[in-house]
Amino acid sequence: MKIKTLNISFLFTLLLLLVQVQCAYSQTETLIDKAEAESGVLEGGLAIANTTAGYSGTGYVSNFRNSTDKVTVTVNVPSKAYYKLVIRYNAPYGNKNEKVYANNSGGSSIVFALSNTFTDANAGKFLLNAGSNTITLQSDWGWIDIDKFTIYSVPQQNNVYNFVTDLVNPNATQEAKDLYNYLLSKFNKKIISGQTNDWYDKIKPIAGKTPLLRAFDFQHYTQGYSYLWDNSTGGFKFGAEDDGQVQTAINWYNSTNKTGLVNFHWHWHSPFGGTAGTNTFYTDQTTFDVTKAVTPGTAENIKILQDIDTISYQLKRLQDAGVPVLWRPLHEAGGTWFWWGAKGATACKQLYAIMYDRMTNYHHLNNLIWIWSTPETAWYPGNETVDIVGHDSYPGAYVYDTKKNDFDILYTLTGGKKLIAMTENGPIPNPDDCLLLDAPWSWFMSWSDLVAAQNTNQHIIDVFTNPNVLTLENPSAIYENTKGNQSEYQVYPNPANEILNIKGTGYSRLELIDINGKIVFSSGIPVESIQTKSLPDGIYLLRIYNNQKVNQVKVLLNK
Repeated sequence: MKIKTLNISFLFTLLLLLVQVQCAYSQTETLIDKAEAESGVLEGGLAIANTTAGYSGTGYVSNFRNSTDKVTVTVNVPSKAYYKLVIRYNAPYGNKNEKVYANNSGGSSIVFALSNTFTDANAGKFLLNAGSNTITLQSDWGWIDIDKFTIYSVPQQNNVYNFVTDLVNPNATQEAKDLYNYLLSKFNKKIISGQTNDWYDKIKPIAGKTPLLRAFDFQHYTQGYSYLWDNSTGGFKFGAEDDGQVQTAINWYNSTNKTGLVNFHWHWHSPFGGTAGTNTFYTDQTTFDVTKAVTPGTAENIKILQDIDTISYQLKRLQDAGVPVLWRPLHEAGGTWFWWGAKGATACKQLYAIMYDRMTNYHHLNNLIWIWSTPETAWYPGNETVDIVGHDSYPGAYVYDTKKNDFDILYTLTGGKKLIAMTENGPIPNPDDCLLLDAPWSWFMSWSDLVAAQNTNQHIIDVFTNPNVLTLENPSAIYENTKGNQSEYQVYPNPANEILNIKGTGYSRLELIDINGKIVFSSGIPVESIQTKSLPDGIYLLRIYNNQKVNQVKVLLNK
């Protein structure tokens, strides 16, 4: 091997550059507070020791063995923000993972690398409140010594949003465009509330408000659905059924005066290779091979095309009804627990490409806004066929953290070009924190009964009554006058208070309809204004009939 002689001048320049970088780095962080572990509250079998040299203060905390062993210290910060936590430790028995909590929230798993002396570990950024906060380190692997906790300020890194303003399908319907423009207009200002269909009607009795987004599932509609009841055998069999989700979505959308947001995902039961009565969308419940499914001419390929065609028919029903759909197929692929992700990124992206092409170019489904919800770079189909990226968030019950780290991963994934949503969640993140700390999810969508199991009733109430959260009762100027058939009449002010003015003539009838479909005002002659003082706040639809043409304007009353 030939060894080159290093240039001394080059080394000096490199050293100087490293010093400058270090100085610049240090200038971005400021020491805020520190706490010696031995001064904290010790639980379990922990003890204070001083036999290993290199500790600060009067000693360190040792004897981490069981999950009940934990030390809690108190730190103080000047304002609510994210702060960097550095933990001084000693881990002579190899790499160890321990859990770290801020104010009893988070439960982040921190890796402490092998070290035969006390050294510092960057535990990451934690959201702390102004004033006093607790930091807890709890034994997971154990066999570690903890010396000190140090808090540093970090500059807030605000993302620069430069979203693509057009949908990936150039032939998108006007309804889809209007919905997408609405989402763009509300991003970083408001957060949309959402809930799965099975628990949708159970939210208002708790929160007093109704989610603006309602999520449905195509699980029942394809040939591999494994829970079709067989009366002849008294057991389950394979076979498709219409469980009414599509019609429910259409009816609900119309009942909201076309204000509600319809979201569909698809727990795709494998076309074959599983047992009836099991969830064959899971990798461990089927032998169906996605690599064969993306190979033209195979039995698997024929079956997945049949299934895609079946779901396309249902989506066409929604398109014919004028319903734009937030469409989220092949979700959580990178987790590999679903069969579409079981064989890796390449096959999954090929399946997505097949689906996108067949739905868009063969079936001409133009009412879809395409959503991708798995964060791994290698799995991303690309900005050319994805409109929105999403994160499915399950940090544990009552953890209302903003999940900014996950938000930033998706921001980086798309180069800041695509809207970012929390496409599933257990606990609902604190909306004000999300907007304040640059994790402004476009929406959250609570999954089934986890909304009750992983959120307190008070938190649900606080979220849904937060003025920064959009509900069906408070959609915040839904895209009125942006429909393809824009009104030729001027309707103002909108939102309205005590009076609604109508400018324009030549109509034969006028109706104002509330969110339940009830006509609250009608006139057979042109009028210049409608008195709205006595009407409840909420969303209304103003219909103006001119011969065979109907002009529709969504109106918000907000007194």
